[in-house]
Amino acid sequence: MEKRTLSVSGYGIYVVSIAALKRFLTTKQIKRKKLLSVFRGNHDLYIESLKEAVWFPILPIDSIDYDIMIGCDEVMNDSWTEVFTYDGFNLAVEDGSVWIGCLTGLAYFKISQFNPELDCLSYQTLDGETLNKGFRIKLEKGKYRVAISGYKKSVMSNGAIYGYRFNFEPVDEFTSYNDPRDDEQYTFNMVP
Repeated sequence: MEKRTLSVSGYGIYVVSIAALKRFLTTKQIKRKKLLSVFRGNHDLYIESLKEAVWFPILPIDSIDYDIMIGCDEVMNDSWTEVFTYDGFNLAVEDGSVWIGCLTGLAYFKISQFNPELDCLSYQTLDGETLNKGFRIKLEKGKYRVAISGYKKSVMSNGAIYGYRFNFEPVDEFTSYNDPRDDEQYTFNMVP
């Protein structure tokens, strides 16, 4: 179980296998750095990326800090209340890791920033505070069905008030895909 704080400065979060994304972009001959614009401008390409389990976005959500929890219920205790759980998102892990980060990090995508030697993408504010805009989670190569749960702190304390938990379940094959941008089916924002 891992728990980290992610500072979302845009309107969403991405979950991506960098090796799978790089392969997808190469086969589609996409060289543009503005990946969000590419997927926003070509819905069929976006759907194809979901079908190939390259990545998925979680949006829209407010721009605040969120605790990101990976794995089972070990970290969940009486101070968190579950708001929702959505299951059935696909991810093909091709390089032994997954990156979770602020969606604006894909606005000007550079593959070199996802250095396999790094565990975190961070920046410093003007007052010297270090904020995480993405981090790497080690995960065995393979296919995964991903469940996402949203939580709100029921006991207020320092730190994030809201959090997302990701559970990666190994599967042999993908039987379908879900589009997290389907607003009629999914509501990821927990901030009133």
